[in-house]
Amino acid sequence: MKGHVAGALRWRDLPAALLHWLRRGHASGEDFRAAFARSLGIGVDELKLFGSGRAALHAFTATLELPAGSEVLLPGYTCVVVPNVFMHLGLTVRYVDIPADSFNPSAEDWSAAIGARTRMVVVPHNFGVVTAGLDLLRAKHPDVVFVEDAAHAWGGVESDDAAEHSGSGDEVSTGMVGAGGPGHGRGRVAGTLGHAAFFSFEYSKPLTTGTGGALVVHDAALRERFAAFEAKRPALHAPSTSTVVKQLLTLSWHRLTMSLPRPALNALVAILRTPSRMLGVVAKTPDSEIAGDSQPDYRAGLHPLSAAIGLTQARRFAEIHALRRAQSADYDALLGDLPGWERPASTAGAVLLRYPVLLPDTATRDAAIEALAQAGIVGGTWFDDVVHPKGSRRFGYAEGDCPHGERAARTVLNLPLGRHARLSAAQRAAVRAIAERFGGAR
Repeated sequence: MKGHVAGALRWRDLPAALLHWLRRGHASGEDFRAAFARSLGIGVDELKLFGSGRAALHAFTATLELPAGSEVLLPGYTCVVVPNVFMHLGLTVRYVDIPADSFNPSAEDWSAAIGARTRMVVVPHNFGVVTAGLDLLRAKHPDVVFVEDAAHAWGGVESDDAAEHSGSGDEVSTGMVGAGGPGHGRGRVAGTLGHAAFFSFEYSKPLTTGTGGALVVHDAALRERFAAFEAKRPALHAPSTSTVVKQLLTLSWHRLTMSLPRPALNALVAILRTPSRMLGVVAKTPDSEIAGDSQPDYRAGLHPLSAAIGLTQARRFAEIHALRRAQSADYDALLGDLPGWERPASTAGAVLLRYPVLLPDTATRDAAIEALAQAGIVGGTWFDDVVHPKGSRRFGYAEGDCPHGERAARTVLNLPLGRHARLSAAQRAAVRAIAERFGGAR
């Protein structure tokens, strides 16, 4: 199957990571930290590792000690773990809708939404499409902290053109196109554009350690504040051995699913589903956390063995990013002249996590996904709700607040990218035929 998980992980990375951990022990964490910082072009002092991306966001927000009544703006197209952080910290959130032709609110959308009580804005780079214009926002709203949600955006860059516009006050386009894309400039790396940023290393992210995350504090004054605040708190604790084993088993399972043809995968799933659930060997976000009824362990750190797994991928960042760019360009060429499959506008420097398209309606999207599955291609549905996944508490959100986000959740389809998403000639032909069959003019 050609799918979305463990997209940078090779089988040989696992024994290599084990050997590195046995040799370096706890220093494996510092090795990974240095390698990941290098991939972003920042100093190691700007970056701290956590047990998850949500833990990184929680820790940073806590250090700001926002006063009662403060408001946080979130995109009307996000993952439940983001608003849950602010729910657990007792802060108010308000959602800003995405445009009809994009997966991220624009700089202009954010600026218009900022009010007297707004103290933080979480700016996403959904699917790896970088939101431009943060320099302009920071200059125009100096009392607001801008945090990048870079969970999808390892290696993504703000184009040179966008960077120039953000400094001049001109409008910045981050929308979608029917065919082709804008200029091919390269600029600053996602995660270094705002005051701070958080990354996720979950199974489906561009780099995976099973679970894990990182915080970048790019602003020097806030970095000093963060260090002083953290020094007064208990140190992050490593996850238990049983938790790490569960994460590694789940990571290995996800990697295996990317190696099997569909019939073999379906047979193996049928055999293992019941015993794996009974034994509790699958590591995933608990349903109670998605529902908002429980909190994750926000003080969990990243196990050194997990860090060693991340290190094997971080060292290959240029190769990994180049592959995703090439695959995105291939989808551009494959789908560029077709109506009905709206695609993100991205520069040559973009590094997409998944290749997202918007289809005319939900029924068409679901039919296309089934057709892709017959061709051995997993068609994803990130995000399937304004506050993904469907069925979450949707903290602070009311139906109708973000109609464009709701429409995207109903009609989005993701095509896979990464090491395990290299399409054969037959699969490329199938994607083209499915797009012609299920696209149609809106």
